[in-house]
Amino acid sequence: MFSFKNVLSSLKGTPAAPKRVVGIDFGSSSVKVVELERQEEALTLTSYGELQLGPYQDKEMGMSVDLEPEKKTEALVDVLRESSVAAKSGVLALPLMSSFVTVISFDAKPGEDISPRVRVEARKHIPVPIADITLDWTELAPLKKSKARKSDMEKREVLVAAIQNDIFSEMKNLMSSVNMSSQPSELELFSTLRAVTKSSDDSLVVIDVGSHTSKMYIAKDGLLRQLHRVGSGGTDVTVKIAELLGISFVEAERLKRNYQADLPQAADIKKAFAVSFERAFQEFKRLLDHYERENNTTITRTILCGGTAGFPEMTKFASYMLDREVIKANPFTKVAYPAFMEDTLIDIAPTFTVALGSALRPFDI
Repeated sequence: MFSFKNVLSSLKGTPAAPKRVVGIDFGSSSVKVVELERQEEALTLTSYGELQLGPYQDKEMGMSVDLEPEKKTEALVDVLRESSVAAKSGVLALPLMSSFVTVISFDAKPGEDISPRVRVEARKHIPVPIADITLDWTELAPLKKSKARKSDMEKREVLVAAIQNDIFSEMKNLMSSVNMSSQPSELELFSTLRAVTKSSDDSLVVIDVGSHTSKMYIAKDGLLRQLHRVGSGGTDVTVKIAELLGISFVEAERLKRNYQADLPQAADIKKAFAVSFERAFQEFKRLLDHYERENNTTITRTILCGGTAGFPEMTKFASYMLDREVIKANPFTKVAYPAFMEDTLIDIAPTFTVALGSALRPFDI
């Protein structure tokens, strides 16, 4: 099983895993929590919950917001209380929007220690002063053999991850404000990959469809090889539904969340999804096809996660647009839970992918 223990290791230290941990995912429209407990060598789901953030900024449910720190604390306190979370230790997934992640390459001699080179090369790609970020990196195995070169140099590829120091401090203060000891933090994309990757995976692509943005992660052997973001999300769909039907945002959000194929408005709702995501998925397909051609490989699994992935027609739409089989994420397969919860957990699984993946981190899964 893969691990991202090296990525952003400088942010954390390595405290021993407690018996009970809560993973926390602050999205742009809601906060999600998943609590796990180790019970007799098995990790067990003990609690989960989601709280909409719109009302904390006097906005409607489903709207994207940017909360002040005190409002984030209030929301976190509320979701922990309403979910009956008992854990005193938590892992907060750091938002991708506050970070910079990329794969950089440069020539170096075989066996050369490239550590001094990484920070120098990273400065060329990271659009903020190095002093304002915490940087970590890991070297990647070559995807294909390099062409023969006249010199004794070879191409080296490095996955670079950086987080803004002020954002990290804000998140650390958030955990302290709820009297919770903070386990290692990490970027949300690594939580996502941990949650959905299987030990048998050679390569996979994960598309995370959120309320504000959609992200595509291409990974090989458990390590990120390519990342792409587009500004399309579930909020765009709600706005489009409201526009097509001449109704309020609140009514449109309710229709979207309670979609059934036999609804009188079903065709307009499906049209709103297609219009909102068509260009995004066309772009994802172009990048996927290019990645497979360039590296002479075939991605073995394509997974859909994020809150908007729960829409009943979304998996079918993604499969059509990408021209490949797409499956809905179910990270709950990595933990134990009562059998009667299975149908519910399958329905909500895409929404809780990041929160569950971050809760898994201290347990080395």
